[in-house]
Amino acid sequence: MRLGLHIALLLAVLVVELVGLGFFVKGFFPYKRSIPGFASVQDQPESVVSGSQQELSAPQYDRLVVMLVDALRNDFVFGNNSAMAYTQGLLREGRAIGYTAKALAPTVTMPRIKALMTGTVPNFLDAVLNIAESDTSSSLKFQDNLLWQLKNKGKTINMFGDDTWLRLFPDLFSRTDGTSSFFVTDTVEVDNNVTRNVRPELERDGWDVTIFHYLGLDHIGHLAGPNSPLMRPKQKEMDQVVQDILEIVAEQDTKRMGADSSAKPTLFVLLGDHAMNEIGNHGGNSHLETSTVFVFMGQGIRGQPIADKGKNALSALLTNVVPQINLVPTLALLFGVPVPKNNLGLPLPELINGYTDKERMRLLQIAAHQIYGVVQANDPDVSSIDVSKEAAGDVMPDCDSEHDPVSMVLRCEYIRALTAHRRFAKAKYGSAAETAAAAAVAEGEYYSFMGHANAHLSRTFSGYDLNAMTIGIALFCVSTMLLVALYQASSCGIANFKTKRITISVPAIALLVTYVISLNSSSLIEEEHQFWYHWVQTMFFLRMLTSRHSSGFVRTFFQMCLFRIARAWNQTGQNWPGEIDIRYYLNSSYNRLMWFMVLATFALFGVCASWIHRSAASAESMRRSKSGTPSIHAGRGRYRRRLAYGQRIFRGVLSTALANALVYQMERNGGWQVVGFSKPAWSVVRWFTPSELADIARFVYLLTFAALLLGTGCAWLRRRSGSSDDAVLVTAALEGLVGLLPLLTLLARPHNVPVFAIFAAMFALFFPQLLPRAGFGRSGSVAAQTIEPSPAEAYSNGWRLSALRPSKALVLLCIIHASFFVLGNSNSLASLDLSNAYAGVSRYNEGLVGVLLFTANWAGPLWWAAAGFATLALSAAADASTGAKTGCMQRLLGLVVAAHLWQAATILMLSVVVTLMRTHLFIWSVFSPRYLYQIAWFAGFYLAAITAGGTGWLAALLATK
Repeated sequence: MRLGLHIALLLAVLVVELVGLGFFVKGFFPYKRSIPGFASVQDQPESVVSGSQQELSAPQYDRLVVMLVDALRNDFVFGNNSAMAYTQGLLREGRAIGYTAKALAPTVTMPRIKALMTGTVPNFLDAVLNIAESDTSSSLKFQDNLLWQLKNKGKTINMFGDDTWLRLFPDLFSRTDGTSSFFVTDTVEVDNNVTRNVRPELERDGWDVTIFHYLGLDHIGHLAGPNSPLMRPKQKEMDQVVQDILEIVAEQDTKRMGADSSAKPTLFVLLGDHAMNEIGNHGGNSHLETSTVFVFMGQGIRGQPIADKGKNALSALLTNVVPQINLVPTLALLFGVPVPKNNLGLPLPELINGYTDKERMRLLQIAAHQIYGVVQANDPDVSSIDVSKEAAGDVMPDCDSEHDPVSMVLRCEYIRALTAHRRFAKAKYGSAAETAAAAAVAEGEYYSFMGHANAHLSRTFSGYDLNAMTIGIALFCVSTMLLVALYQASSCGIANFKTKRITISVPAIALLVTYVISLNSSSLIEEEHQFWYHWVQTMFFLRMLTSRHSSGFVRTFFQMCLFRIARAWNQTGQNWPGEIDIRYYLNSSYNRLMWFMVLATFALFGVCASWIHRSAASAESMRRSKSGTPSIHAGRGRYRRRLAYGQRIFRGVLSTALANALVYQMERNGGWQVVGFSKPAWSVVRWFTPSELADIARFVYLLTFAALLLGTGCAWLRRRSGSSDDAVLVTAALEGLVGLLPLLTLLARPHNVPVFAIFAAMFALFFPQLLPRAGFGRSGSVAAQTIEPSPAEAYSNGWRLSALRPSKALVLLCIIHASFFVLGNSNSLASLDLSNAYAGVSRYNEGLVGVLLFTANWAGPLWWAAAGFATLALSAAADASTGAKTGCMQRLLGLVVAAHLWQAATILMLSVVVTLMRTHLFIWSVFSPRYLYQIAWFAGFYLAAITAGGTGWLAALLATK
């Protein structure tokens, strides 16, 4: 097949796959099925006692203060090591009521705020929209929510802090002072900008609801984890804000209620939107990420005093767990406003105990009626049934939960609750004991119904467009089959029909089959790193077993040892992320050693470019000596002089970029102090770099781009100076591989920087000519050293165990995926590292932040992808029959098609799995995040980095001929 036609067909197949992805995402991540409109008093049920629809209990509070501390984990308030002494004192004295509030995945800010204000299970795609600050599609402007209900009652609402609130609730706040939530390097000013409004705004007249959203604690978690030295001071700072707010509103309440006998007190709620895991990130479904807090304070709040004054006095609150969405109906009932239509939460019993039995039953009836409305909206079987007639009698029905549909069981339980309420209304004419007993029964029935309805609706409160999902899967099938045909037509192929032999290796088939099977298991998705770790070592073992030379056996053995060290660097996954690993020791006991390892790694990378150029010159000199070519050819001397000058510039640019990346890491993370630099000495070092951290990062970006351009220019000069195709391609590819290191190490966490040295050593061991003292030409042609026979060729040549020998490309595929996990990532959104996504960004830009976020988290795969292109370059000149340029591009297209065939098969199988598992318990906590990661792998890595970036880079090198 002609090269141009091959490329055109590949692009057409990728377009088909992209269209399929669009259809499937539209169907799998739809808008939530919700009841339109806003609740009103007219929607309330008729009172069981009076028959009045308008009967509502008087509100308990006039004003509300919400202090939301982002990522406030429950042990930060209730734990033994908490620095929030004032808040803990309130809880011990019974002046506050505390809960561990259970958040649902995705544990990121936007969906959690939605849940806290609507009482619903938000769309999982909000986890993606959470990053887009300009997004308005997720607005709650036309969806019923608590703030709208309060506003509709005439309340004046102000907000200070995270500007996510402004996007969710446009035109709702009277006074605002928003701060961006994504500059995670800022842990001070982002909170000072909120605190400066506390006293002036609360002491101002005319407000009813005020929200303060603090971000600093979350930013500390992203930067240094929950055990950071900055964490306790931040907790003390938040505790002081709690004390200031409570004292201000208490003083105001005393004055207001003294001047107006009808005035009610102010309710103060301290809460978190989500928590954080053991390394400070969030987004997933682990216990640590989902365990945040509710603390209710103010006049009228009467908790249970704790006699125990020891450190473990509040430990019971760590297990006093309530769903986070229970806040919505609780506040709605306490403030006398309708419960939002789509709420799934339950009123907190301790907060409504201040009402009489009659009033409390009425509140529970209102709450249960609202939830039953959601049941009716989501199930046509019960939507048209009038339960008021069935609940008119005194006989409580028996509910058959084993045989009846869930919706019918819920209907039966709702009728039981109404019947029990009716019995309570009649029991008020009996003794006090009878009345209390009837109230307890009715309350239990109401909570039983609402609890079961909450559990059922939380799992099913999504609408799937199965037609769109089916179209997407069909297009995935088409694109996968077309890629199979393209791969067969490429230089690689699946089978040779002339010789009737399969050309694809047994390890490749086994890898694909086992990976497809693993996608069907939620546990294997959570622990996917174990799959890749196993297969990398298996591939190395097979290469060692089938090695034809003892040197190859030894090199592969060392690769296995190096990878074993790399995989122990960061524990990841869901089951053992908190286990002790190398990262833990480097960030604690051996922090000084870590920074010396970082220094050594940067020094090693600085030497690499010089070694590449010296080895290339030595190899070229050896080649000319063997061929008898004059050392200086007429007319080419000036190109060689320019090449020498260009190489010196390249080394200078690379060294400068590495030096600035090192300074950035040491300045940002305090490494210069750990290493032992005095402040004057470090000031001298900083004199040679830009003064601001953001400027250093931008300088590194610029230098990295310049180094890649210089590498391409040097390749052109090498060709003009008479260098062989081997030397041109190999040297340019290695320059590009080294040229990426400043960017990738800049965006890495400090403890991960030495891992790139391990990667470089593993790559060098693939090629003996890359090892020290070998040189590019010591053993002859580079291409001759790197060519491996195909399985069919090896079989015909009698090579032992040939069918089991994996190619370098297959091993690199495994390492590419394994390196993603080696650096601490997982299939949970909590492992996404936001801390380096803003390096060099002074103003929020979604596109730039998105690119940096992808680069920082896919740094390992990106480097190994570049290593894959270098591997291709090392063997590109082998096909002399068609010419280096054409042969290399054919090989490149074959590998690109193979890569896309792999990911197409993966996304096809994953799409089928999530479609079949759409009602599974873990659909939103396991399968949906995995699908989002697969989209990133496809669009960001395989499409943008491999197909567009890598292919374009190598094509530019070949064009210099």
